[in-house]
Amino acid sequence: MTLYRPFAAFFALLFSISPLTILADAVQPHIKLDLPDYDETGRPLPPGVPRTVDTNGKALYIKPQFTTPAFQKEALRLVIQEANLVAKELKLHDQLPITQSNIVEYFVGPFQYSYAYRQIGNITTKNYMYGAEAGDKFSIIVDTHEQEKCWSYFDKGYVWPISRINTNSAYQLATQWLSAVRMDVAGLNRDCRVSVTVDTGYVQAPAGKFVPIYWVSWAPTNGEGFSSASVRLFTPTKTLLDLTVDDQKYILRKPLVFTNLPDLFPGVARINTNYPPKSIPMYSAPHW
Repeated sequence: MTLYRPFAAFFALLFSISPLTILADAVQPHIKLDLPDYDETGRPLPPGVPRTVDTNGKALYIKPQFTTPAFQKEALRLVIQEANLVAKELKLHDQLPITQSNIVEYFVGPFQYSYAYRQIGNITTKNYMYGAEAGDKFSIIVDTHEQEKCWSYFDKGYVWPISRINTNSAYQLATQWLSAVRMDVAGLNRDCRVSVTVDTGYVQAPAGKFVPIYWVSWAPTNGEGFSSASVRLFTPTKTLLDLTVDDQKYILRKPLVFTNLPDLFPGVARINTNYPPKSIPMYSAPHW
């Protein structure tokens, strides 16, 4: 079964609500829409990938959805391998090792999509969704039960007076987890505005009280784009609910690399050259 949770959720939300309501929690997890990037620097296209190039041989276009079963299989293997590393680094309560037999659902982008947007895909176990969706690197983890957990915190009486709000504790936990999976916390603090707020995305306490679920986020100081990174967490039990880093420059992890890419696209495919069109003037002044 395939599913691309962050992107599917974002586009479903985008087309189901009015522009005036796409604010605050509505845009989480802050998906940034980018143009395709066919730059081959450090990742040359194998001969078996059909494409359109300019007169200098620079790739301009690969047919959307182009892929092979061999690529899909290898991409899934790489995402599963990375998910196992992340689960160990964060000391998550998940069934390890994660294998294809114990994942619940997954999405692996076709080669054209993965190459153009440097987003390989994600897998979901019974407990977490792990995604490599920024710069071919691990970038997101979501507790698959976060909504139910947030409701349970309210039901279990974690409704405290606002005098107990502790944003420092939330920030410390968030940065510990980011550091554990090799995110550039120093860079985020240097370049972004840090915000720590009580999260009310799932539960809202009565006036004068709060549920200790926090949202820690880093937004560009220039105000452009969505947040660069964010963490949702529950402080009493030190529970990580959601960690996302959308800006790949703050991900210090190595990208997932297809070391056998030519083998995944055997043979030699057709390459079309997109010659620049000739300029034909609409009007020429007469020569006297």
